[in-house]
Amino acid sequence: MKAAMKALVSVGVMLVAVGGAGLTAQDSLSAAKDLYASAAYEDALSTLNRLDGAAAPGMARQADEYRAFCLYALGRNREAESVAESIIRREPLARLDAADASPRLEALFADVRKRLLPSLIRDRYRAAKSALEQKSLAVAEPQLAEARLMIVEAERLGVRDDGLADLSVLVDGFLQLIRSSAEQRQAPAPAPAAPAATVASAPRPAEPSPAPGPRAATPSAAPAPAMAAAAHIYSVEDEGVAPPVVVEQRMPAMSIELQAITKAQKSSGAIDVVIDEGGRVVDATIRQSLNSSFDVLIVRSARTWKYRPAMKDGTPVRYRKTLILVP
Repeated sequence: MKAAMKALVSVGVMLVAVGGAGLTAQDSLSAAKDLYASAAYEDALSTLNRLDGAAAPGMARQADEYRAFCLYALGRNREAESVAESIIRREPLARLDAADASPRLEALFADVRKRLLPSLIRDRYRAAKSALEQKSLAVAEPQLAEARLMIVEAERLGVRDDGLADLSVLVDGFLQLIRSSAEQRQAPAPAPAAPAATVASAPRPAEPSPAPGPRAATPSAAPAPAMAAAAHIYSVEDEGVAPPVVVEQRMPAMSIELQAITKAQKSSGAIDVVIDEGGRVVDATIRQSLNSSFDVLIVRSARTWKYRPAMKDGTPVRYRKTLILVP
């Protein structure tokens, strides 16, 4: 009986201790806010620095915000920007929720976000690309969705990055591929169709039937060809590189029958092309098949496409570009 009572007392002491620690952290944060409001910035900063590192995420974020506010008020702008950077790296799209966020502080955080977004977007894209290569669509989709929101924010802030337009199309294209794959898994299996080689017999050149509208997107993660040993191949993942500009990118026409099949199957595809320093396509690889017969036609056509080459620091460079093929 005594042992049981002792155990209960111990548990009670532990609960009080835990509750007290949480209350102390909240009180410290409130005290720091009051000190900041009264312009006692050094004292507020000292109070914030004593906060328990195990504070709840929401409280820790507020503490970091006020830490940046104090540093900025003290003229320690570089340190304030460093704190703002750590906050934005953790939560790229989160807004300041502190009541004391002045327009100048809002501008500070907006400037840091504007500077970081291009690299953060590429980080999300790389993570999604890695998941796609491992066929982990459930992991890739939220990464791509967040990248899409970050691109919208970058556009709102007026971020200047030549690769973001291509990245935007590629992110949308891969999201569509993922969702199409999910729909195909849920739908009943289609009736067997005629062999693709027969269905996709030579397209009728006299008929300007609409070709699938691949949307120019940035390069993705296809393994670099052997030529990469001779020249580095840039991609949308590289900042400071202006992507190639289309001069001629004519798609092969699809037969009516093949269009019907791909639309019924809700198929989408993707092709990687390597564009050299002269704007010529020197390699074309199907990343995701739209249709085995059409794959042959698109690769053959890709060899004839022309671009103004990608540029880095005023110099033409090789570039791997991905096109999303949507019938």
